[in-house]
Amino acid sequence: MKRHICAGVAFMFFVSGCAGSGPMPVARYSPADEKRSCASLKAEIRANKKEIAKKIEERTNKTHENLILGASGVFLIVPWFFMDLKGKEAGETAALERRNAALRRISAVKGCNAPLPIVMRQRKPGTKQTK
Repeated sequence: MKRHICAGVAFMFFVSGCAGSGPMPVARYSPADEKRSCASLKAEIRANKKEIAKKIEERTNKTHENLILGASGVFLIVPWFFMDLKGKEAGETAALERRNAALRRISAVKGCNAPLPIVMRQRKPGTKQTK
C-alpha cells in the first residue's frame, strides 16, 4: 500500500513539473533608472506596453488551448499532460505593469511629463500690437 502511495505522489510531482514553465518577471527597479534620459524612459514604457499587449494575447490563446485540451482530456488522458497550468503570462504581465509604474514615477520626478511652458510674444514698448 505504501508503495502505491509513494508512486502516486512521485507521479504527481512529475506531472506538476511538466505543467508549463513559471513566470520570469522583470525587475521593478534598476539602479541605473535614475540616470536615464526622459526619451529613454518613455521609449521603455512604450516597449513595455507593447509587450503587455502581447502577453495578454498569449494568455488568451493559452486559456483557449487549455480549455480544448481539458475537454479532450475527458475522453483521452494524454491531452491533460500538455496543459499549461502555471500562468506564466499573468505573472510577467503584472511585473511589466509594476515596471511601467516605477518608470512613470521616475519620469514624473525628473519632470519629463511636465507641460511645456507657454511662450507668448511680447511687444516692444512703444509699438502697436498686431494680430
